[in-house]
Parts: sequence; structure tokens; C-alpha cells
Amino acid sequence: MNPGKAARAIAWLSAATLVARHTLGNWQLIRTLAWLRDADSPMDDHSTGVQPPEVHVILPVLREQEHVRAALDWWRQILSSFPGMSLTIVSTAREEHDRDLLIAALCSARRLNSAAFPQLSRCALTALKQARAAANGHLNRDVAAEIIAQAPLTRDVVNQLMAEGGPAQIHHLTYPGLGRKAAQINYAAQSLPATGYIAIYDVDSRPEPELLTATYSLLTSHRDGGPTIIQQHAIHLTPRTTTATLVRGSALLQTLWTLRREIPYARRYQFSADRPGWRARLRAGLSQPVGHGLFMRHDVFADLGGLPESTVLDDVPTGVALTLHGITTQSLAKVTAVPAPDSLAEVVAQGRRWFCSYLDYPAVLRTASGETSSHGHLAVLTGVAAYRAAAWLAASPLTVVAAIAGVAPRSGRKLRAAAWSGLALATLVPMALVTCSRPGEPSAWQLGQDSAELLIAYFVRSVGPWLAIMDAVRGHHPASTTAPAPKAHRRREAAT
Repeated sequence: MNPGKAARAIAWLSAATLVARHTLGNWQLIRTLAWLRDADSPMDDHSTGVQPPEVHVILPVLREQEHVRAALDWWRQILSSFPGMSLTIVSTAREEHDRDLLIAALCSARRLNSAAFPQLSRCALTALKQARAAANGHLNRDVAAEIIAQAPLTRDVVNQLMAEGGPAQIHHLTYPGLGRKAAQINYAAQSLPATGYIAIYDVDSRPEPELLTATYSLLTSHRDGGPTIIQQHAIHLTPRTTTATLVRGSALLQTLWTLRREIPYARRYQFSADRPGWRARLRAGLSQPVGHGLFMRHDVFADLGGLPESTVLDDVPTGVALTLHGITTQSLAKVTAVPAPDSLAEVVAQGRRWFCSYLDYPAVLRTASGETSSHGHLAVLTGVAAYRAAAWLAASPLTVVAAIAGVAPRSGRKLRAAAWSGLALATLVPMALVTCSRPGEPSAWQLGQDSAELLIAYFVRSVGPWLAIMDAVRGHHPASTTAPAPKAHRRREAAT
């Protein structure tokens, strides 16, 4: 096959794949929007009059000095409205360990900037640059340590805020090891009563009272101990100050992923996980929980042995154990909002970090193979995980090829039509569906702008995952303790 025919075949494959995948995605989007709309309509209360169970919220924090006050203020208001709810903030000794690694990296770095050291404030970076300039380009370790130490540890900030007073249901623990978020959660769970539910949130989580009221209604909807797991789903919002097209587009793309993929995955699993037969297993697929708004009954959490600590993320790999044990989850038919990354670097870093779940799946599945005799089921889960990983890796290449085919003069009328159809199904159609579901008069200008931003976001959708693969090839694993723990670097701006 000559190069021209090969390029044309690749273009046709890209266009056809976009059409097929996004047609299915939009069908799922329509179903999700209808599900959410029906849940908002007046209906009978599902509660049974049963006493609400205890809910123990766990909030793991690492390098969150600037954000714990806002989190505490929010949860103090929430706790007053929900008797039986407690909050445990878990700081970690990993923060001191990471500081030592950070100081060593600063002393050997060629450049001191926010791209290389996003965990540092502007004031700290300025002081470090001045110190290095004063020492003829050599940053002394003791000087660097002194500058870094000017910022208190997160645990010290939490202790100071706790000393100001507050509800007795708020507790603070410091995990003494070097593990990451899962280890902090598991450590906190050991100190909690072995009853009720464990609820996992992030420091920037702001669950509204209405959302928690709906969650409590589900918790009391069964007389046999309540649902095993409840999952709250979130849309992603950009900061008010964000003007970057790609940042806004990435938030839209992640929100669409929640509506078109995450929620349909969860609902299929919910209705099929505990049913017998291979058809039910195929339909259930692989549970993919999200560690924001995840409510787990304490006995189920204990039976699973807590969250996996050897993986980069704590939540998604847990889905393997849930699926193999046939533990059902129930999705809450309401969405909350979480802040999206506020820079291109954070967008890429987030994708790079999240894709590590797929790189961890082989090890998680190998471990599971020694704990189950259902190797056929493991093969199904392997196939599902591989498909989801491949879809993420291919998102940008397929979109770029289709965009080129859509404007290339030699593409031909049919290929251009197929390419533009795929691009429209990926961007214009889902944004039109979402726009029409919102209150108020739809704006054609806003629809066009959102669609264009979404298309641009697709162009970089796969960058983070490919960087994660390059890291793995070089033998760099983010769960290692030889480098500071990778995490989101949150800014002060509020979301809108």
C-alpha cells in the first residue's frame, strides 16, 4: 500500500471511530440527562423512617496549608445540620519527607519556576531565586531549608485551626508513614467506630446540604443495613479568573466524561453486578469508583482490607475488588461540582496522574488472580480496562487526524463529510444537549464557543496518558517515595 492510500485508510478509520464512539456517547448522555431530570421531579421520599446511620467523613490532606481553613469552615456548617456525622482530617508525615526531597531538588535544579516546582508559592520561589543569586548561582541546602520552613506544615495549620474551637465531631490525625492518600484513609478508618459509613472527600470538596440530604435518604432507604456503597458524581468547573480556552475546554470535556462515561458505567454496574451469568458480568463491566463523594459501609470497607496502597490512585483500582466480590454500588441521581485544573500544566499533570490507574491494573489483576478462581471474569475485566485505556490514548490522535481530513483538499467529499460528522458528534452535539438541559434561553454564540473549546481540549486529551506511559517505560512510578507525591496543586480562586 502506497503512503497516500495508507494515509487515507487511517483518516477513514479515525472518522469512522469518532462517529461510532461519539454516537454511543451521545446516546448515553441523553439517558444520563433524562435520569438526572427525572430525579429532580417531585417524588415520594425513599426513606423508611429508619434512624440515619453514622457517617464518618475522612479528609486526607497533603500540602494543603492554604486550603484547610476554608474546608473546616464548610464542614463546621454541615456538621451542625447532620447529627451522627463526624469529620476526621488526616495529615501525613509524608509531607516532611517530601520537603527533604524538595530541598534536594531545589539545590540541583537549573531553573526555579512554578512549572518545575508547582508546590511552592510565588513568595517562596522569589526568596529562593534571590538566595541563589546572592550565592553566585549556588543554592545552599541550609538556606533552602530555612526558606521552605517558613511555611508551616499542614498538620500544624490544622492543629492551630482546631485550637480555635469547633464541633466535637471534628478530629485530626497524622498518619506516621510515607504512604499516600489511601494509606491516610486506611489509617483514619482504623480509629473510627466499626459502624455506619465511611465517606471520602477531598479538601476542596463542598457537598451541598441538598446533596447530603439526598444521600441520607438513600442510606435509610433499606432496612437490611443500607446500600453497601453510594457514589456521588461531580461536574468540573473552572475558576472565575480563568480565560484560557484550553483550560475551560478541558473542564467541559471532563464534565462530559462524567455524564457520558462515568455515570453510565456506574449505572450499568449497579444493575448487573449481583446478577448471575456471563451476560450480566459482561454488562456490569468493571466498577470505577471515584474517591470524591464515595460512601462505603464500614463493614464492607473492612472486608476489602481498606483501599489499595500500592497503586498511584486510591479509588479506581478499588473497582477490581468490588467487581470480583460482586459488591454493588448505587449512584446518587444528583451531581455536585468540583474545581477543575486552572492551567495547561495542571490539566496535563492530572491526566498523567489519573492514567496511572490503567498502568496499575495489570498488577492489581495479577494479585486478584491469586484470590479468585474465576479467571474468565478476570479476562473480562482485563479487556474492559484495556479498552478504556486505549480509548483515552487514542482520543487526541483520532481527533487530530479527523480534523486534518476535514480540511484537506485531497480528502474527497465523502471523507470530509465523515470527518466533520465525527467532530460534530464529539463537540457540537453533546454541548447542544447539555445547553438545552440548562434553564434559560440557549445562546448560539455560547454553544459555538463551548464546542470550539471542547475541540481544542480533545487535541491535548491524550498528552498526559502518553507521558505516563513514557514514565513507566523509564521505570518512574509516581507511587515511589523517592520523589514528592504527585497531587493536584490547587489555587485560591473559587469555581464558577
